Amino acid sequence: MEAKLRTLVVACLLLICTGCLPEGDVQVRSLPAPPPEQPIANLPTQLHQRNWTGRLNQGSCVHASLVNHLRWLNEFELGERWRATYSDGEWDSRLRNRLDAADINYSYTVKADPRFLDWATATRRGAILWWKPAHCCTFVGWVNRDGRQYAAILDNNYPGRFELTPREQFVRLWAGYGGFALTVMEDPASSLPYRSYEVIDER
Repeated sequence: MEAKLRTLVVACLLLICTGCLPEGDVQVRSLPAPPPEQPIANLPTQLHQRNWTGRLNQGSCVHASLVNHLRWLNEFELGERWRATYSDGEWDSRLRNRLDAADINYSYTVKADPRFLDWATATRRGAILWWKPAHCCTFVGWVNRDGRQYAAILDNNYPGRFELTPREQFVRLWAGYGGFALTVMEDPASSLPYRSYEVIDER
């Protein structure tokens, strides 16, 4: 919901600003763009999906992670439909079969390739991946802190916060957990709007 609101705000600002300059000469100067959001897939706290127990009394961490991922990608209806349809444990090949059956386009790796997460960060999509023993979480991007890079993780067992792990340690552990990651190929929420100029002389 908030992601769609961001898009609406940007569209309204563009409409308002079109053709609204006052008559006469106006001097303006550009303002620097703010730094990118960190993490890049900064899903609002109120949209974090908590893990749930399915009909087989198993945790649904893969599906909860995917719901978080889909919400960031503005696929709210699909996320709710997925949550209502699937639960309990999941593995990568069956998940991909279910995504194929739903005609959902995605990209994935099974080799713990950090370049995949570099791409998921650069495109602002994020990913879901195997993280912690027998668990799936949502990767929300690399985060830079004090000259080091960390993986930011939304764990559906602990919604409301992001967990940070140094990149080298994260990649090593991720490989030990199986190295699977998947990104749905939809557009992410728009960046936060910002003021790009200011008037310095109005005549």
